[in-house]
Amino acid sequence: MRIAYLVDKRSVGGGMEYVRRQIAAHPNDECRVFEADRGECTVAAMNAWGAEIVHANHLKALLQLFRNPFARLGGYVVFTVHGIHLRRFDFLPNTPANLVKRWARLSLERYLYKKCDRIVALTETDAADIHRLYGRHLPVAIEPNSIDRSTLRSAEGLRYGEGQFAFVCIARFEFQKGQDVLIKAIARVHETLRRLEKKTLFIGGGPFLRHIRCLAEELGVSDLVEFAGEIYDAGVYMTCGRTLIAPSRWEGMPYLLLEAVARGRRIIASDCPGNRDVLKDYSLSTMFPVEDVSSLAEQMQSAD
Repeated sequence: MRIAYLVDKRSVGGGMEYVRRQIAAHPNDECRVFEADRGECTVAAMNAWGAEIVHANHLKALLQLFRNPFARLGGYVVFTVHGIHLRRFDFLPNTPANLVKRWARLSLERYLYKKCDRIVALTETDAADIHRLYGRHLPVAIEPNSIDRSTLRSAEGLRYGEGQFAFVCIARFEFQKGQDVLIKAIARVHETLRRLEKKTLFIGGGPFLRHIRCLAEELGVSDLVEFAGEIYDAGVYMTCGRTLIAPSRWEGMPYLLLEAVARGRRIIASDCPGNRDVLKDYSLSTMFPVEDVSSLAEQMQSAD
């Protein structure tokens, strides 16, 4: 069987990791990744390759696939929703223009979802949101992410030592991931963290990185943080911090937390959908309200 996986672009994020694991789970099928940023996610490309299943993983790729309403696709279309992003942080402030943008995006997504043969949600929370926002009769299946412990990379030959830092934050630098919340929390209890020599390691790249560096300097906590940049297969670097911090504003089903649970790491995470789904029964985790700097600071201050 020929399975086409549609993504925005090849990256080191959770969406691409999901695709890699999907491909690994189909060793007897012919799989190929198509990138929307390269203009590859079209009906013509799918039909030319002979795709029997077209599995889209990002909205941009799905939009490119269906941009020509007259093109007829031969394959079965699956769309995996990696988190419902139309939450309270989208299109703010609530101006008339932003309300129109929100309505337009919801309408576009509703149109695209109805053209899919199957929609996959990674959590029960997302499945409920899909039905609430886009239609009760959409064909939604819940397929939670999982981690095979035998595939986890050993913590050898890393740039930093095991437990070298008190905290580690691994994520692409963008508004969603909330590194600004973490920097502000560090600044809130900087005297205690400095006295106890508790430093935080940040791993990742992205458009928000420069802003976070500047924020750390502005708040006078540059000595309490280290920016390692983007590292391939960065998950194993969670062992370099005694506690993993995940301050996201929203998530789908985060692989990083699944891996942290599989490795038995201590975790401080925001109480957002996705994080909550992963950690609700995990005893080595504590959670704080989304964007609550004070609560995060208190937990960092008392962490071992």
